Amino acid sequence: MKGRGYFKGEGLTFDLPGDWNLLAMAEPREVAAVQDIGAEVKRALKNPIGMEPLSKIVPKLKNKKTVILSEDQERPSPVGLIALPLMNELNRLGIPDENIQVIIARGTHRRPTDDELKGKLGEEVLRRVKVSIHDADDQDNLVLVGTTSRGTPCWANRLVAEAGLKIGIGTSNPHYFAGYGGGPKIVLPGISGRETIKKNHVWIRDPNSMQGTLDGNPLWEDMLEVARVVGLDMKIDTVLNSQTKVSKIFAGEVEAEQKAAVEALLGIYGVTVPKMADVTITSAYPLETNLIQSGKSILLADGVTKPGGTVVLISSCPDGAGPMMYETLSEKPEPEQVIDWIAEGKASPTGGPMASRLRNLLKTKTLMVVTDGLTVQQLQDMEMEHAASVEEAIRRISGKYKRPDVIVLPVGGSTFPYVEKEAALAKAA
Repeated sequence: MKGRGYFKGEGLTFDLPGDWNLLAMAEPREVAAVQDIGAEVKRALKNPIGMEPLSKIVPKLKNKKTVILSEDQERPSPVGLIALPLMNELNRLGIPDENIQVIIARGTHRRPTDDELKGKLGEEVLRRVKVSIHDADDQDNLVLVGTTSRGTPCWANRLVAEAGLKIGIGTSNPHYFAGYGGGPKIVLPGISGRETIKKNHVWIRDPNSMQGTLDGNPLWEDMLEVARVVGLDMKIDTVLNSQTKVSKIFAGEVEAEQKAAVEALLGIYGVTVPKMADVTITSAYPLETNLIQSGKSILLADGVTKPGGTVVLISSCPDGAGPMMYETLSEKPEPEQVIDWIAEGKASPTGGPMASRLRNLLKTKTLMVVTDGLTVQQLQDMEMEHAASVEEAIRRISGKYKRPDVIVLPVGGSTFPYVEKEAALAKAA
């Protein structure tokens, strides 16, 4: 039997032992890429979900300063290819390039390099409009615009707060505590202040703050409220195929368009498996940047792995563990303690939630990481195991289990696996 996956964005195959029971090669459905992204953006803008088109909104604006919020280098959407037809439409409606600014909504992620900016936005966008990078700690460029019903102070990027038109561009994907990516995340954490992000992210304590849940998820609902307080006028989200090419584009009111994008996402990446596995092998692709981003594939795999089982992560992690991730996990804290550290600033809002979830996983399961971006010692310090190759990982696991049930997730960063019985119950509900 052959298993499949990705490492550094390149496909790989590996042999599974003959006595392993492969329950599922849980792969996304193959869908075609959009051939003309510009035309698809125009279509989405002409018929936005849950709101009037820009052609009716722009003429009413007294303040035509416009900001386009872009996801950062840790997400795979080709923002520049979407921003260009959007900018052209804004020009047509009377907003010139000099009144448009792109802001990289990086939350508490690291700053992008010049090459990453060019890769994300493209040369034409960089040439035509001013581009700035949000800084969650630059208090002089933050403004308090309100407070949510849950008590979260809405500190937002000043340029965003002062703009008359605010449009975000991002990606729909599973998210381990916000339910799904895309939607209001472009505002919180995207262009929010650190205090806002910390206050919101401690809601991971709530059991409904989990992947696959929007309604009833207090963390996502708080994000949505912040996006509305800040005044996000339109959100554009892409749904990508397994080759990270755009398959669909959604535009509209932030909640309505996100839910439509999620439905399309699950049509591609929602995959049923017959039962829980002893061993789940998952590729972090397309989120290999660091252990924090790769952790999303770990947690998706965790949902279909038995207690006492092993999750094998395949990820290059070129940026290592990610901001404060190693420092947090190497102290081997209790999951609840990490949440306290987020509020105190001892753990990063970026890595803290993932650290808390991984500490919980490690109570009942083994995590083995196939990587060249983290050392054996670093992983040992975080109570994880290192393997130099998938083959090494399989050899070591073979001595631990007899005839294990196995699931392979070749595109683990996006695939949302469900146990069939649970999926049927969810559908009936």
